[in-house]
Amino acid sequence: MEKKRVFLALPVEPVGPVVERMKELQNLLQGHYHIKWVRSENLHLTLYFFGEVEVYQIPNLIEFIRLSVQSTPPFSFSLLGPGIFKKGIEPRVLWLGIKATDSLFELKKALDQSMLALDFHSGEKIFRPHLTLGRFLPKQGISPVLDGAVKEIQHSVAIEYTLSKLILFESRLFPEGPIYYPIEVFPLGASTEKWNEHSWPV
Repeated sequence: MEKKRVFLALPVEPVGPVVERMKELQNLLQGHYHIKWVRSENLHLTLYFFGEVEVYQIPNLIEFIRLSVQSTPPFSFSLLGPGIFKKGIEPRVLWLGIKATDSLFELKKALDQSMLALDFHSGEKIFRPHLTLGRFLPKQGISPVLDGAVKEIQHSVAIEYTLSKLILFESRLFPEGPIYYPIEVFPLGASTEKWNEHSWPV
């Protein structure tokens, strides 16, 4: 059966301020670290990663998401300074932190509970909202340069956003990196807006 690799995300619009913050980090780390940076069009906050989903399940998935988010009004969140996810002594992911109201955590909880009915399990013990900027290539350590870059950008002014919708994406993997194709848009507190698959870029 045909499958699609799908995830539910919070879009970051406009993306310009995030790209500027990412460029600051790139300038500070250039020549010191090998990082695969996220392309600007792919920047998002993942709310739920479903993985490989059989196509026939997607209509039910859309309906359950719609029911989970329709009573949630738009809310604000802030992008803060950068941080690092590590594995042992190696840096793995460079990200921007997110400060949000309880609405984000309540939305995540509602989605997690709703998806159990479709036998989807998020696998997350603790929800740590963040915006991934880049992934470190293996066999690199944490140096004073990296610590200094993170601390320097920590003092930057927070970037404010208002979230008014979620998007269910299909992720298609290519050698040059993933491309995300919208399947369905879910305006918060409203009915859904459908996307025509035949209009997707190829």
